[in-house]
Amino acid sequence: MLHFIRERAQGWVAWFIVGLISIPFALWGVNSYLGGASEVVIATVNGEPIQQAEYQRSLQQFRDRMRQQMGDNFDPSLIDNPETKQQILDQLIQRKLLLSAHDTLGQQVSNQVVSQVVQQTDAFQVDGQFDMERYKTLLARAGFSPATYEAQLRMDLLNQELTNHIQQSALVTEQDIEHILMLEKQQRDMAYGLLKAADYIDDVNVTETDIETYYAQHQQQFTTPEQMAVDYIELSLADLMAEVAVDDDTLMTFYQDNQAQFRREEQRRASHILIEGDAETAIKILTAAKYRISQGEAFDVVAKELSQDTGSASQGGDLGFLQAGTMEDDAFDDALFGLASVGDVSDVVETEFGHHLIQVTEIKEGEEKPFAEVKSEVEQLYRRQEAQQLFYDRTELLAELSYEYPDSLDTAAEELSLTIQSSALFGREGGEGIAQNIKVVNAAFSDDVLQEELNSAVIELTDNRVVVLHKKSHRAASQQSIESVSEQIKQVLQAEQAQQQAKTEGEMLLEKMNEGTDPATLFAEWHESQLVSRAQTEIDPAILEQAFAMAKPTDTPTYHGFSNREGDYVVVALNKVVDGDISAVTEQDKAGLSAYLARSQGDSELRAFLASLKADADIEMKSNL
Repeated sequence: MLHFIRERAQGWVAWFIVGLISIPFALWGVNSYLGGASEVVIATVNGEPIQQAEYQRSLQQFRDRMRQQMGDNFDPSLIDNPETKQQILDQLIQRKLLLSAHDTLGQQVSNQVVSQVVQQTDAFQVDGQFDMERYKTLLARAGFSPATYEAQLRMDLLNQELTNHIQQSALVTEQDIEHILMLEKQQRDMAYGLLKAADYIDDVNVTETDIETYYAQHQQQFTTPEQMAVDYIELSLADLMAEVAVDDDTLMTFYQDNQAQFRREEQRRASHILIEGDAETAIKILTAAKYRISQGEAFDVVAKELSQDTGSASQGGDLGFLQAGTMEDDAFDDALFGLASVGDVSDVVETEFGHHLIQVTEIKEGEEKPFAEVKSEVEQLYRRQEAQQLFYDRTELLAELSYEYPDSLDTAAEELSLTIQSSALFGREGGEGIAQNIKVVNAAFSDDVLQEELNSAVIELTDNRVVVLHKKSHRAASQQSIESVSEQIKQVLQAEQAQQQAKTEGEMLLEKMNEGTDPATLFAEWHESQLVSRAQTEIDPAILEQAFAMAKPTDTPTYHGFSNREGDYVVVALNKVVDGDISAVTEQDKAGLSAYLARSQGDSELRAFLASLKADADIEMKSNL
């Protein structure tokens, strides 16, 4: 089991856990962990309920994650829609299905594995070492206890292990690789002719009637959009932190009052021998093993021989450094930290995963971090703590003042010593600066601000940044006159007609080519035959795409015509197809392609597995979301 974690602890697992802390509540739904359970059941999966409270927590977690990722551009309406809600429910259903599959397959992740993942997580470390107080503090901020977090982590490790096994089961044959490579290396002998739309512009005659007709049919294209500018005042935690006064005495007092945050806890490096299965047999094996160790055999040698923990056995049973309280199984934790000194070996310890012998191989004593070493951290924490209270108090005052004096920002700005700032004009689609935030735009164009010219409510841009708006100026949408846009319309019509003329003539030439006329005599711009690959850079990608999509010719060339994005008409002549030569393909290239195909097929296998679980399950919807 341990090898599974060691291979992935720096990859998805580390990302997942750091994401949990840096993006609060980034786990899937955690049933009954974050509050009182609701009896409302919205769905059942094979009789297992999905409760309304569980669904609401998952939805809130997803909303918080999107708010962190999108920042000022976050729009709650993007989350509160039927599609997103159904996706959240589908995730919960999938989770129930995977947990059922774990039970059927008998999968387990040991306490040692969970502990090691926790301790290797950067978010829980201080100066490169796991810190218990930081671990508990960060989890508490996210609303978790160590037990609930580790239980959730165990489930996610199980899910990842199962999905990895399925994805890795994909089989890629040598024939698959050679077939793909032959297509990838394939070359095509082609030529092409080009009729440029721009060459027909002078032949186009756009009349005033044409312009008037187009204007009448497309009036919405020729309006000046509604715009407005706002005045606003902004309150931010960062600015308030800079205001907090500090001195050495204050910081020392804060340091002394919060020493638990600035302490290195005792850590012990442990090795173990794990025997699974029948208790009586396991106890006999471990008792004999302890006797051998007491007679002078090295613990790591015996562990390599006997331990059934495939991840640690090859390392002599080494589990790395552990800290008191990190092991979910108290029996293992108590035995390890009950050993008196380095080299001591425990009696046989029983846990839910089997029976162990445990040896402590190194002890790092706990110690207080000196004030001088952590002064900058102390100052930052003190400033943030003081500023946080200021932020809450002043946000409340800002809300009161902007409501009590709704016709202006002056009073609120003066009372809170804030500067009134102004935005540039922006439309309902947003703009620059503060108008990039969709919540600001929605508030600015609300009836209260736009029509009634009142202050907005306090708008939370981020957890630590809020603003209040007031209308500065407004420009209503207006219809542009036909005189002001006639030249623009003329150019549009000229381009359309020129493109149509190029296409019409190109189709005539294509017909002649199919009748046997030499294309070089028909096109002023004809590019002679050349052998090209898919990766050719000298030819327009759109032309290459068409050439490689055409059917293989027989005795005579095949032709195909199309209009490109510029409106030019292109006729492609395909003379022959040359199969790819894979003799020069390196083993490295083959390995890379094999890995890609395996991932692609593995993903397909996983989707099929999940689909089969869902198809075989009894899923019942109890209520609407």
